[in-house]
Formats: sequence, C-alpha cells, structure tokens
Amino acid sequence: MTLRMSLTPPSEQLPPVPEFDIADDYESLVMDICQLLSETDCHFTVSGFGQEDWPVNVSYDLSSVIEQLPTAISNLQQGLDAEIDLYGQGIERRLNFTRSGNFVNIRCTSGTKWLPEPDVEVLSHEEATMLLVGLAREFGIAVQRALPDLAAKTPFAKW
Repeated sequence: MTLRMSLTPPSEQLPPVPEFDIADDYESLVMDICQLLSETDCHFTVSGFGQEDWPVNVSYDLSSVIEQLPTAISNLQQGLDAEIDLYGQGIERRLNFTRSGNFVNIRCTSGTKWLPEPDVEVLSHEEATMLLVGLAREFGIAVQRALPDLAAKTPFAKW
C-alpha cells in the first residue's frame, strides 16, 4: 500500500461567520481555516505503511500538515529532503522524504505503539511531489468551496 493523502472538499459553502477573526500569519490562518472546515463534511484521509485509514481529522491533523506543506513541496522540488510531522496526540507519525536519484524514499516513524509495515515506501520523485502538490490543490478547492470570500484573500488561491 502506497502513501496517500487526500482531502474531500465540503459539499457546500459555509455561512458567513462575522464574529470570526481570521488571523494574518500563515500558521494561524491554516488553523482557523481547518477549524472552520471541520464543521463541514470535508474529510481528510491518509493511508500507507500498512494501514488503510490513519486516525486523522480535519481540525488538527490536516492543519499540522498544511502548515508544513509549502516548505515540504519547495524542498522536494529542489531535490532536498522534506518532512511532514503529524504530531497530534494519537497519530504521532513523522514522514521523512529523502531523494535518491529519480526516486524518493519515504520513511514513516511512529511515536506510538503502532508500527509501520513497511517503514519505508518508495515513490518516483514526480509521484512524491505530486502527492504533496495534489493535497495543496485539494485544500485550495476546499477553501474555495467553503469560504470563497476568504479563499481569494489567502495564499491558497494560488493552490
């Protein structure tokens, strides 16, 4: 089973939330948006390393991934190592992306009793990059669908 990360966008737009103060810095903005998306039918899915459905959620786990995504994508595109740390309590898994020629070795390290089997998966460099770029695109679509006014004002409009 190969590593997969995907986001199913919400089926409809959220009603305006006038009392909600959206943050300006990237990390806080991501947390705010993921909190709002968690109130929809938006669904975050991760699988791989021997487990079909990882116990992840939109409000916290997706937020932690999206916060790290720009750096991870940039690093992979430049041929550098990258890391995605799903540090939330209960999931506690780190994905290390290491370039090896035209391939990327993805090592999963667990901070819980769960053990990845196998602990390394190999994707082509293009597949590994597209995995992360695809998730970024899906996040942009989810924000556009649920929060169109906000989507136009954020860095996610480019995704």
